[in-house]
Order: sequence, then structure tokens, then C-alpha cells
Amino acid sequence: MDKSAPISEMEKFHFGGKVFCTDGEDGTLSQLGVDPGSRKIVSLGVKVGRFFGKVVYVPFSEVTGASADGITLSISRDELNAAITQATGVLLDARSVVHEVNSNARGTLKLVAAHPQTGELAYIVVRSLRAGQDILIRQNYITKIDAGAISINVPEPVFQTLPPYRTDEELQREVEQVIFDMTPIHIDFPGMRIRVLDGVLYLDGNISSSLRAEMVEDQASGVPGLLEIKNRLVGDDTLAAELAMALGRDERTRDLPIGVYPRLGMVRLSGYVHTSEQKAAAEQIARSFPGVRSVENRLVVNPKSDLLNVMSPAAGGEGEDLIPGKYIRHTK
Repeated sequence: MDKSAPISEMEKFHFGGKVFCTDGEDGTLSQLGVDPGSRKIVSLGVKVGRFFGKVVYVPFSEVTGASADGITLSISRDELNAAITQATGVLLDARSVVHEVNSNARGTLKLVAAHPQTGELAYIVVRSLRAGQDILIRQNYITKIDAGAISINVPEPVFQTLPPYRTDEELQREVEQVIFDMTPIHIDFPGMRIRVLDGVLYLDGNISSSLRAEMVEDQASGVPGLLEIKNRLVGDDTLAAELAMALGRDERTRDLPIGVYPRLGMVRLSGYVHTSEQKAAAEQIARSFPGVRSVENRLVVNPKSDLLNVMSPAAGGEGEDLIPGKYIRHTK
């Protein structure tokens, strides 16, 4: 993978983190086996069994995902327990020492991030490397990897300016606070989901406008310690336009006077269709559309109607326009 790939795409290995197989949880991450030449993770040491368990080793190729939530493997629990007990690569764990050669600072390894598919190291997080702080060190500063030890060489001006690596819990609290301070956004909170995972802020769900989605991202970007922001908020304005386009392209609902009115992803369909089948098709299209949370189908079956009552009451239904106008769809 391209070394410039975003941090959110990296696999993050937390020592002591849960390990999940295809049929459930079984074990915790104990060690990582690394090839010191290629600087790639080649194996994972997983402790299985509760008290006097054993450590088994599986190849990196079995990893399908890794984050603070845990590590997911493509094998079953039986296959994990039958894995080899002989390690490959030099072993690193939570007790491994990280030594900065210029300052002689020392810390211990907290987590390792790697590129998916290749396993090449992307960065490490070092505990207590400076004044009791956790620090993120990118792979280009790593000079040597031995069993239980990593040497890094960070130019002094760079080392002095490295920001602390903050916990997800700290970042979550601060992000929520700065967004809560944005009074106009309060009415949008029910549709939003905010989560920090491995230093990356994920903004998901629905918001009243695309402009407000940009405002939330801009406000959160000032929180120190965030490594990346993934803004996947869907604005009602964007949702209305794109769903209207989807209805206009589908042969079952094409050229029908259907109005789309979202509120934080809860979509009301209003207007007229010619058959009950068209009414059902419009609802099916809307329910399966990305970003739609629910659908209220207020379409009226009227075989003769070709008008969309653009000035009818907000509640929809059969209200008539005071000044009716023919609806022309421009989304085909």
C-alpha cells in the first residue's frame, strides 16, 4: 500500500487486545513477530486459554482487521488453538524498549500500526518516551528492530515538537465538548454519531445540511491530538437531491411527481403516483438508499395526476396548491 495512505486505513495492534475468530472471541494479542529487514509484521502471538494458556502464532495474512476494538482473524477458534507454537520474526510486546539514540530517552511499546495486506510498519506509539507522555513515532524514524527492542533516531528539533499521543477517551470528551458548544448544531445531535478510535475521529449519521457537516469538521479539527477526521455525515440537502435523482433514474418511478423531504435522514415521500406498485417501489428505493434512516410514505395513488403540490402543507398528503405548477424533474 502507498505509504501516504491515511492513518484510518492502517491496522492498529494493541497488546492485550481481544482477538476474534470467525466463530467468536478467543484469546488476546501477546506478541508481534516482525521481520527486521523488511520491517513487516509476519506473525501474531495470541495467548489462548484463561489462566495457564499457551501462546500460538498465526501469520499476518490471517488478519482481516485490527483496531482498539480488537483483532479479527479469518480462521476459526479451533484453527487458532491448533496453530503453531514456534514464533516467526523477532518478537515485540508491551515490554519492548524503545530507545531514542540522540536524547537517550527510553519508553516502552504501546501499539504498532501497519499497512493492511503488506504488514509494513506505519508507526508505533511509545509509552513514557518523554515526561510520562505517549508519543507517536512514524516508521521513517525507526533505525533498528531487535527482539524486545526498537531504536529510533529523531532529529532533536523534531523530537522537541512531537505532540503527545492522547487516549481515545480524552479525545472523545474534548470533541464532544467543542461540538456541543456549537449551539446551532444541538438540533442535529439526534442524527449524529461521534466516535474517536485510535486517534481518528469518525463523524457518521445525518445532519440538517452539508454546510453544517463542514462546520462540525472544522470545529473538531482544532482538537489537539486528532490524527485524522473521517466526515461521513449526510446532509439533508444532499440526501434529498441524490434520492430524487435515484427516483428519477428508476424506470418504476421515472417522471412521477414525487417530493423528497428528509429530516435528519428520516425521509417523507409526498406527491402522487399512478399505481400502488409505484408507491411501494418508491418506498423500497428510499429505504435502501444510503443515509436514509426511515421512510414515511405519504404518496397518494391517483392515476390521473401529474402535478407535485409544491405549495401544499408540510404534512403532505392531498393538499392542493393555491397556485399549482407543473413539476418538472431535472435529475434524469
